[in-house]
Amino acid sequence: MSIDLEQIRSANPIEHLIGEKFALKRQGTRLVGVEHDSLVVTPQTGLYFWNSRSEHGDVFDFVGRHHLGYESRWNNRDATMFMETVRHLAQRAGIRIDEGDFRQSHSWAERQLIQRLHETLLNTPTALDYVTKTRGWQLATVRSARLGFMPADKRKLLADLNLPDKWRNVIAKFPAGMLVYVHLERGRLGYLSGRSISGKQHYNPPRELIGERRPYGNHLYTSEADQLVLVEGQADAITFGEWGFPALAVTGMYVSDELLMALRKHRRVFVALDNTADALQKNQELARQLGKSALIPRLPNGVKDANDWLTQGGSTEEVQAVLNKAKTWLQTEIERVAFLDGLEKKDAIRTLFIHAVDLDEMELSEFRSALAKQGVKGRAFNDLLRAARKQQDDEEDDEMPQILGDEVPLLSPALGFQRDVAIVTVSVVERTKDKKLNTQPYLVTSSRELVRLSNEQIIKLDGHEVALRVMPEGSEFLMRWRFSDIQKFLNGETVDAGQVFRDVHDLFTHYVDFRSPVESAILTLWTIGTYFYTMFPAYPYLALNGPKNSGKSTVMRVLQPLAFNMVTTSDPTGPSMFRLIHYTSCTVGIDEAERYHNPKDPGMQQIRQLLNSGYKQGMPAIRLIGEDMKPQAFDVYSPKILAAIAGLEDILASRCIAIPMRRTDKKLPSFPPDFDGAALRHQLYTLALTHFRTVYTNYSERPTLHTLHNRSGELWSPLVALAAFFEEQGGVKGLLDAIATAAETDEQISEGKALSEREEAVLQALELMTRGDEGTIWIKAVALREKSRG
Repeated sequence: MSIDLEQIRSANPIEHLIGEKFALKRQGTRLVGVEHDSLVVTPQTGLYFWNSRSEHGDVFDFVGRHHLGYESRWNNRDATMFMETVRHLAQRAGIRIDEGDFRQSHSWAERQLIQRLHETLLNTPTALDYVTKTRGWQLATVRSARLGFMPADKRKLLADLNLPDKWRNVIAKFPAGMLVYVHLERGRLGYLSGRSISGKQHYNPPRELIGERRPYGNHLYTSEADQLVLVEGQADAITFGEWGFPALAVTGMYVSDELLMALRKHRRVFVALDNTADALQKNQELARQLGKSALIPRLPNGVKDANDWLTQGGSTEEVQAVLNKAKTWLQTEIERVAFLDGLEKKDAIRTLFIHAVDLDEMELSEFRSALAKQGVKGRAFNDLLRAARKQQDDEEDDEMPQILGDEVPLLSPALGFQRDVAIVTVSVVERTKDKKLNTQPYLVTSSRELVRLSNEQIIKLDGHEVALRVMPEGSEFLMRWRFSDIQKFLNGETVDAGQVFRDVHDLFTHYVDFRSPVESAILTLWTIGTYFYTMFPAYPYLALNGPKNSGKSTVMRVLQPLAFNMVTTSDPTGPSMFRLIHYTSCTVGIDEAERYHNPKDPGMQQIRQLLNSGYKQGMPAIRLIGEDMKPQAFDVYSPKILAAIAGLEDILASRCIAIPMRRTDKKLPSFPPDFDGAALRHQLYTLALTHFRTVYTNYSERPTLHTLHNRSGELWSPLVALAAFFEEQGGVKGLLDAIATAAETDEQISEGKALSEREEAVLQALELMTRGDEGTIWIKAVALREKSRG
């Protein structure tokens, strides 16, 4: 097993490690030192920069220098030093590592490639003169940007690196003698682009090697930045980094719709694509597309672009002043209209009002004042604004519905996962203006946002459109996460994955005597998995099989406050369960489940349909509703746990992982009736919203974890993915092997066939009578009969 440096990095947030040594304070999306204001930490990229000490790097570099005491002697290419840092961070995170082949990981190879390109730049006088003299960047900026240089002899760049073929091919085709811009995405190498140090040649690798060209963010840019500067080229982005401003280069004049959506997330976007006639026109068009978040700064006369401004002596204070005076697109358009005449001016003014419809009160006041100077006052202004609003309403009413494309994920709002987004719906009690209470649904997102739900089913999360499968209503079933705990999550609180597993596991084993440790581990993983289940195509039911007084009801009582939106019942009705699962994605606990396979009971037909189809996505239950008997599909996919004495019929049992229960001779404490589990649920919500990507990777992208086939593989794969996560990131040793062995054993036995009540009683009696004994044991039939009756 190779070392996953990204796993170790993500388990050790850089701001926490630096905060242990130096006090930090937040400034926007960055953190800066309280005593050392040149110490800057950007949690989004996982990097730090300490300009006064000429230090920069990631969490491995900081720990090597300041936690392990190497300071100026630190060299991240020294295997001994680096591995000492890896061991230190892995131990902190409870991650088991195999040191034999740590250099085989792709992330290590990418890191080394970036470092080698950077060192080539520093050791090539002509390239170093170009960036520090021609471009005017300080050496600290060059290091922060991780700028590189492509040598003619590329063999040393690639020697001993386990790089994917795509990066080897990119390096092979990359022209020598070029400055190399490193595009980082979530701390990993995402793209490389280049610029010659003589002439004006630019380079982007062929699309077939690495895909479409990517925007370039400077070392201060993050997707969560409050404001940023949008520039044309990479050099301008680095220049704004020199001045201390986050910047993103579009690397050309084209801006995709996807990038526009991402840019609209920022409160302010200063559009500064150079100071040429073509670029100024593009500035106007981009600002119009971005809308109210866009501002257009005007660079000084005689300055071509940001880097030209820097080389002419532009200072941070001058740049700040220019940005502070930046005008909105609407303001610049009003100024343009002032030079028009006749019908052209009238048409342009009407167009201005169309764009003014969504202005807030302050912006509308400024707009009114500006238009008054153009002769549009009083009643004329109000009539034009009213007409623009009516036109917008009419267009919205007449607009043809659009087909929802595959690029917009359709998620369950109660618990949804897609790409890099996870959401969960909670209900919050609001106080209205008229002093009444309103139970309102909100989304809590993996990007730590709290989004109030309206009547819109298509919303924007993290810059991307997401479609909600249903419109949730505020209800007590969704009030499972305390608002005070939600606020802790929104403020950045994290959890220890291993401790979450142990806390849930200990709660079960404290009140229930399981037949073997693996059964309590299965139940623990299954419970935690209810907070992840919608990312899996199928999720197993659990079947608690055993005689009376064997602990089945206790398991249900422990589960009730822990599992995701759990509802427990011994007498469910079809209509209520269909709707409850459809809207809340609730976990369902059903007692006395053996009666649902009685074909002579017509009242159980709907429940049988729900149970037979609800273990797997894409198998809705169709019901006729309303006076017109209109068919409606109800999504009944959800985790379900079934308790039964006599066992389940074969079809239902084949959807279950069985947990045999037994009577115990131990004196266990009773489960407290007032236990609400709020603290544990908070940990489970936080765990799901912060670690869902790793669990998804374990499920979908690690085929070596999943060796079972058909129905067994379908049922056990979610638990195997979770077991790998808790062992590798939570330090729960032996968990993966235990679950894998249990899964293989389950596959080998008869598929889902439960024992009869008598068979189960005999086996449990034998287990009790032989507990702790070794060798051959003789048991009288009369004794066995009496014990099994007990």
